[in-house]
Amino acid sequence: MSISATRKAAIRAEIVEHAARLFRLRGHAGTNIDDIMLAAGLTRGAFYAHFTSKDALFAEIVRMGHGLMPRLRAAERPGPVLDAYLDREALAANAQGCTLAALAGDVARSPLAARLAYANVLHGVIAELARGKKRALDADATAVAILTVGAVMLARASGDTRLSDWLLRCARRASKALMKPKKTPKQRASPKKKRSTSRPKAAAALPSRPSARSRGGRA
Repeated sequence: MSISATRKAAIRAEIVEHAARLFRLRGHAGTNIDDIMLAAGLTRGAFYAHFTSKDALFAEIVRMGHGLMPRLRAAERPGPVLDAYLDREALAANAQGCTLAALAGDVARSPLAARLAYANVLHGVIAELARGKKRALDADATAVAILTVGAVMLARASGDTRLSDWLLRCARRASKALMKPKKTPKQRASPKKKRSTSRPKAAAALPSRPSARSRGGRA
């Protein structure tokens, strides 16, 4: 008796959910198919009915973009999302819950499919940060993405909690400065003061003084 399409989709989603959690927690190399299927309560044989390999599953997990991107999409403004993402208390949860921060090193050593999936997610994050701007790959929005994701990666790797806190605070401060709307040249230029014409007018009203030569004096 064949498994219904609905049941098959549910099993696949369960495999993906547990795999995503384990990959973010242990990395690609530290997670094997047996671990994933055991967490899902399924046999190893069921894995190959849905995925051709662990690398194929890993690429799909990266493509889903857990973490920062869905939070930005759901928010009206990126500022509060970035504040929460760069919060010291939420560091462990952010790192383990964000594909961009938790899996960057693993993706760099992965086949092309995972690296392209990572690039697509990063494009999406930058586009969300650049909402309302002319270009989806806005330079300031790109810098904010580098600062936020990079700060979480570095803070997570650092064994010095004071340094980790400092990295997050600096990234939060710099990101806020970059996210502020820039003033146009017209807004930046200070209005020119009107020159007073009272003195020239007063001077013109006075009679001209005779020169020294006309008074019989020396030139």
